Amino acid sequence: MTQWLRGETPLRWRDFAYAALIIVLASTFGFYVVLPLWPSKLPLMFFAAVLISGYRLGMWPAIFAAILAFLSFNFFFEEPRFTLTFEAEDLFALATFLVGALLVGGLTGRLSDHARQLKRALAATTLLFEASRDLATTVDPKSAAERVVTCLEANGCRAAIWLVENGVYALRAASARAPTAEAGIDAQEASHDTSDEITGERGVLHLASGGRNVGIAVVWPRRKTALPDARWMRALLDSAAVAIDRARLIAEIADARIVAEKEGLRTALLSSLSHDLRTPLSTILASATSLLEYDEKFDSATRRDLLSAIQDESERLNRYLANLLEMTRLESGALQVNRYLTDPRESVSAALRRLQRRLARRQVVREFPAECEQVNVDPVLLEQALVNVIENTVAHTADDARILARVENVAGRVRLAVEDDGKGIAPADLPHVFDKFFRGGGDRRRGSGIGLGLAVTRGLVEAFGGGIRAISPARDGHGARFEIDLPAHGILETSE
Repeated sequence: MTQWLRGETPLRWRDFAYAALIIVLASTFGFYVVLPLWPSKLPLMFFAAVLISGYRLGMWPAIFAAILAFLSFNFFFEEPRFTLTFEAEDLFALATFLVGALLVGGLTGRLSDHARQLKRALAATTLLFEASRDLATTVDPKSAAERVVTCLEANGCRAAIWLVENGVYALRAASARAPTAEAGIDAQEASHDTSDEITGERGVLHLASGGRNVGIAVVWPRRKTALPDARWMRALLDSAAVAIDRARLIAEIADARIVAEKEGLRTALLSSLSHDLRTPLSTILASATSLLEYDEKFDSATRRDLLSAIQDESERLNRYLANLLEMTRLESGALQVNRYLTDPRESVSAALRRLQRRLARRQVVREFPAECEQVNVDPVLLEQALVNVIENTVAHTADDARILARVENVAGRVRLAVEDDGKGIAPADLPHVFDKFFRGGGDRRRGSGIGLGLAVTRGLVEAFGGGIRAISPARDGHGARFEIDLPAHGILETSE
């Protein structure tokens, strides 16, 4: 940034040299041009030179220019020329010229200095505003420290910032060529004192928010400049301290949320395992015990019902455990997908056959096209995904419900749809039906398993490069439909 961002402007020898040069040029122009043509205009010409010096260089260079103008006017243009002596009758004119030049130069320079100070103040305020705006959106302590260092560099100094991490001050941002090694020791020592220390050589300022010390900033002036205004630095560092403290709180909240979510998932899993896995085990145990103890008292139909219950609940338990295993593989990236070109109609039919006993009382309608494109999938995993969808439909519909299984070609993709005419999915539950351990609210919670089936299905379908969605209501204001879209690979015709 330019030097007018630095606070009070120091006196520079080059400004006095520029003032002298302006007077030399004015004297030369006056001697060769103004004196021969308009000798009475010489005082005005020197006044103009002093005005230019004040406007461009400030008050003290303008006063210096006024004195030089007086000496030059006396030496070159007053009789006797080329001497600093003057006639008595010229005393009043020379004195008037000197006073006028000093007043003109002083006032012009003072106004110019004031304007520069206002520019510096505006620039510093703008810089502080921009830094505060950036800090307000910062979510990382290191980024906040780097933004503060950048702002201090823009205001004409070098800086380094140490942040408190686990009770120790760690350097997190620094200007190039900043003496951080030496200042690091000072930062550790200054941590025991909460007061700021600002000298001509450097400033040590604390960053505190809510009564907590979050760091220390050490600031050095650049060569031949002064440190920025202390109040300006304090305002910047206060904003930085709040931003750093807020960033740490956000990180702590995020960590706490992750821990809570993991704990919630663990609790949900344990709850599901303890309840939903116990149900089929209890049925299996009760049926097997009854057969062992009262086998001779049961007729063949009763024994067959008990064996069917054992088989059904064993298959149900097997599906639960398979979903747990597949979810573990999906999350760990260990799922192996063996892809083959597969007829999707056969996959849907196989899934329906696996659930034939559970679908016995329901009206199952198949809508398969005569010609169907193939899909490049693992047929075993696709069948498992379809079983999960169909079983979810069975769990949330009445025994006499109508279930529609449809396969269709849709614009280069194959769509597998399972639709029911039940109550449908509540609008609040619809965005979460594919979440792990989500079993829905109200009636949908009963008999819905451990809440992994649809989550596993989504993972499997996405592994094939496809997508799945739930739609509810599906038709006439009720029902639910699950649609699986998979990339198509060629046409298959139904054999006659």
